[in-house]
Amino acid sequence: MGCVYVQRLKLRRDFLREFSVFLSSLSTAVRYRSADIAVLVNSCGELFSFPEDDYSQPFSKMWQITIADFQKRWRLNGTDMALLREFGDGLGTTDVEGQLSHIALYQGMFSKQQSGAEDDILQKSKLYKSLGLFAGVSAALMFL
Repeated sequence: MGCVYVQRLKLRRDFLREFSVFLSSLSTAVRYRSADIAVLVNSCGELFSFPEDDYSQPFSKMWQITIADFQKRWRLNGTDMALLREFGDGLGTTDVEGQLSHIALYQGMFSKQQSGAEDDILQKSKLYKSLGLFAGVSAALMFL
């Protein structure tokens, strides 16, 4: 059981790492390509994929639909999800320089979240594994 909880911590860390790479790619795409924000987001990684027939919808709605299951799938906390929602709400609403500033701002915020996820793994992984082992040994002793 302890290993399951450690795996959950690692899922969150892995998402935050991938999202950091996505933000860097998106920044480059916004700077050098002129396309709809949904097309740019779609082209910058596997985390986000919008069906091409949905491009008629507002970007913020497509973003909210796409990230709806991220909390469960990636084991994100409430702060992570709030940042994701806010990021998507502000994306595509200003000119190129505004978009680059927006992306840079959220790169810093998600970098802090990633550092927190790394710290959680260091602090909690041994505890979770020890508690799982202790629970297993306790259950085995009860059966004897």
